[in-house]
Amino acid sequence: MLLRFQVTNHASIRDEQEISFVAGDDRPQRAQQPVPGTRFSAVPVAAVYGANASGKSNVVSALAWMRAAVLDSFRHWDPAGGVPRKPFRLRPDPGAHPSTYELDLAVDGVRYEFGFTADDESIREEWLSYFPEGKRRKLYSRAGSGPESLTFGRSLTGRRKVISELLRPNALYLSVAAAQNHELLGRLHRWFRDGLRTASDRDYQARLNYTVGLLRGRDRRSQDALIDLLRFSDLGVTELEFREPDERLLEETKRIETALNDVGVPFRVDVPDCHVRVQHRVEGGTFALELDEESSGTRTWIGMLGPVLHTLGSGGALVVDELDARLHPYLADALVGMFQSPDINRKGAQLLFTTHEASLLGTNARTHLFRDQIWFTEKDPDTLATRIFPITDFYVRDSGEAKDNLEKRYLSGRYGALPFLDDELLRRMADEIAGGGDSGAGQTVEAGRSQAAGAA
Repeated sequence: MLLRFQVTNHASIRDEQEISFVAGDDRPQRAQQPVPGTRFSAVPVAAVYGANASGKSNVVSALAWMRAAVLDSFRHWDPAGGVPRKPFRLRPDPGAHPSTYELDLAVDGVRYEFGFTADDESIREEWLSYFPEGKRRKLYSRAGSGPESLTFGRSLTGRRKVISELLRPNALYLSVAAAQNHELLGRLHRWFRDGLRTASDRDYQARLNYTVGLLRGRDRRSQDALIDLLRFSDLGVTELEFREPDERLLEETKRIETALNDVGVPFRVDVPDCHVRVQHRVEGGTFALELDEESSGTRTWIGMLGPVLHTLGSGGALVVDELDARLHPYLADALVGMFQSPDINRKGAQLLFTTHEASLLGTNARTHLFRDQIWFTEKDPDTLATRIFPITDFYVRDSGEAKDNLEKRYLSGRYGALPFLDDELLRRMADEIAGGGDSGAGQTVEAGRSQAAGAA
């Protein structure tokens, strides 16, 4: 499970910001899980609200980048290419400021703290501790870019020195150790690979491929669950059908990718695993439509089914950017409810999502989000840097007859994180377009000539 994520200097996030999954209250009506070795629990869902361009998507981007660094830094990053990070750029000399990423998580009943700091050239720091029996023990720490900067705790056994000799300045030790089949560190690496998943518009094809992969697999229960969710959505869809991909197209794409990568040009194309059509049953029979003929909401729902079912079925965390995009509020509400419900979410799965859908906070929502599950993003008006803060910074009643209507309070500006709309600019715009056209342009030119003549 994911317990805490902290990031400094990523995209619009300039200063240290944090999101926590640690529950503030005990709520038996939600699928919260005990945190190993503590008296705390972890919430199953966390929602991030904020205005456009406030930095919500960069919360997802930061987690996705940290995951990519763990999975790719040793195997795929150019040894001489530095660190492909995304620092905050709205200040002088952004390259002079390092970026830091840190996670608290639990894997196989043990809690870990893992993090690293990087600049444009190398990994400057890296650390990993764990808490067997609730007591903190150091596994390793790194205070520089080279192997000599590593120190190891007594709890870390295995070929740690051999692994350190393979370390590059721009690679994480965790990535190197996993590539060398280190048992303990490989377990943590697999959590980043299999237990932390992201969903955004950028990875739609990969998500669709995963959804279709469930249908093509041998697990009949997963296939039935997927079809049930298709029909549950009331989109008029009864089945998905697929046709195997064109092998010649796959081979040609692979050849182009290999050729470009061999000459130092990173290139990758997500080729569909197969051709997908959507079946609809109507009065006259069953008919199939091409996937691109379906509404954007239908395509979005189909693309989400694979990651949602896999996460609910195996545990781990799913991080979704703009959950409500192209989905009806009832569907977004139902998706959140799957993770919130103890009856449906039986493996401790977690959902972190960004959204504008304020109805999820309202009293009419199917799924009730509590105060320790709601976060906001705002941009500082002077620096344009993102600030992340929880609704618990405000007094909120979320139980009993006196429960606050969070939707109403949010939309009325009680918690901030709303766009500031300057009505004076609208009035000015109305005056400008009302007097627009060629005559307006001519008046402006004549006025400029008169001013020039007066100055002369």
